[in-house]
Amino acid sequence: MIPGYGSRGWCRAEHFIFSLAAEMRGRKAQLYGIKRDGSLHQYPKVAVVGDGDMPSQGDLSNPNDKALLQAIEDDMIEAYGKLIVETMCKAGAGGKVDLKCKMIRACHAEALCEAVNKYDVKELNLGSNQLDDAGTEAIAAMLRTNGSLTHLDLRSNNGIHEPALAEALRSNTSLTYLDLRGNLGSIDEQGRDELRDAVAGWEGFKLIHDWRL
Repeated sequence: MIPGYGSRGWCRAEHFIFSLAAEMRGRKAQLYGIKRDGSLHQYPKVAVVGDGDMPSQGDLSNPNDKALLQAIEDDMIEAYGKLIVETMCKAGAGGKVDLKCKMIRACHAEALCEAVNKYDVKELNLGSNQLDDAGTEAIAAMLRTNGSLTHLDLRSNNGIHEPALAEALRSNTSLTYLDLRGNLGSIDEQGRDELRDAVAGWEGFKLIHDWRL
């Protein structure tokens, strides 16, 4: 984040809201600071590298503002995610869609699955999002009937519902690549066995993971 700017919760919220709103309109937000001489300085980039950089994790002069800030953050993420999955799947129709680091949550799963089916997405990157068991369970339900998706990247999410995913793999006929790296803590030994068994004997199928066989 920008030194002296990015540590303050409400300042983070200001940039967070306007940057997401700009992206939802197909634009790129620009951040300026006012110098002492009154001129404007444009910051080339604002880096958000983790949950600790979110508005709700910023410094607050009034601690009672935290609940309100968290609610604003959640509402903005929900609206942003539902629009962005539709927009990007439409733009990548019939090919690749990169939704990495887009704060995709379980509340976006229905819109995401509808867009993947609607636009015949073939390769979907959902790495480093905020999907949990409920979100991956919804994706698994889609995989049971989806016939277009060949590559699915679920790296580094908040949780993987491995029983539902394994069951979906047994009935899916199109998927040939599944990346589950970075989810080691959320997949137990039984879940790993179920996933391996689900694709056992599939010629050419790649199950990418970072657990021991």
